[in-house]
Amino acid sequence: MTTEARSVPNKRDIILEATIRVLRERGLSGLKVEEVARQAEVGKGTVYLYFEDKQDLLKALVEYHTQRFYADAAEITASERPFRERLERLLARRLAFVDEWRGLWAAVAREANPKGQKAWLTGLHQHYQGILERFVASGVASGELRPDLDVELTAAALAAFGCSPQLDFPREPYIQQLAEVFMKGVCA
Repeated sequence: MTTEARSVPNKRDIILEATIRVLRERGLSGLKVEEVARQAEVGKGTVYLYFEDKQDLLKALVEYHTQRFYADAAEITASERPFRERLERLLARRLAFVDEWRGLWAAVAREANPKGQKAWLTGLHQHYQGILERFVASGVASGELRPDLDVELTAAALAAFGCSPQLDFPREPYIQQLAEVFMKGVCA
């Protein structure tokens, strides 16, 4: 990044937010750097001060939105609230993240990483796994979760939980049901 690009720290975020708006309006095939610049109210050249090319912009977008979600998840799971309440708040945030990216995340990630470099996405997922492992461990330590749980595998199961289905369920009852299933299981 050039010295000029570093002098305006918020402009990068403005460009990334404009990128997601363009993606929502036009889809991945309609994403043009010119349109991103127009939406961000900057010159096309300014976009290139922050990002080498469209692929770099998309990779940064995935990282930006994913890291924002992870920061929220870390804050929610580290709070002093009861485990079940933190779980419901985490699931609500997860569903909001999935809704925000519905249909775009996988396509954007593929376009940002066309060579299929698994390590990049694995690194992102490992960060979330760590947040969830600390969360599950806190539930075990507080006695709210069973002491015999495999923390790593339980966290991995929780990571798969809460992907919003394509069907339209009322949000609050759905979150409460997810939490109930997670907390009690489904065995009779």
